[in-house]
Amino acid sequence: MEIRGVTWFFYFDKTFKKQTILYWFVDWWCFYGPIEEILPPPIIEAYNTFTKHTESLTLCPTILSFFIHCKLSWIMYWDYIIEESPQTIPTLHRQFWTKWWNKYDLSKCTSETILLSLKSKSHQD
Repeated sequence: MEIRGVTWFFYFDKTFKKQTILYWFVDWWCFYGPIEEILPPPIIEAYNTFTKHTESLTLCPTILSFFIHCKLSWIMYWDYIIEESPQTIPTLHRQFWTKWWNKYDLSKCTSETILLSLKSKSHQD
C-alpha cells in the first residue's frame, strides 16, 4: 500500500478582517501555520518593518497579523510515515511542513508597501 501526502494552499482573501479570527484558528495556526524561516529575504524585511510599526496583540501572533495584513499565501503539506522498531508494532505518524508559495508577487509586500498601508489604515481609524 502506498501512502500519499496531502497538500493545501492557504491565503487570506481581501475581505478577511483580523477582528474575525476565531480562537480555534489561532490555536491551529500556532501548531500548523507558517513560520518565519520559510519567508524569502524581501518578505522578512517587510515583516521586520511590520513588527516595528505595529503593536503586538495578546491573542494574535505577530506573524499571523502580518500574513493577514499582507494577504500572504503559503503551502502546508503533510505525509505519513510508518515507524518500525523490533520491539513494538509499526505505528503510523503524520508529519507536517509549511513552505512559501513561490508564485507570490514579492512586490506586493515590501517595507514601503507596509508603511503605506499602515499609514492608510491609521487614517481610516
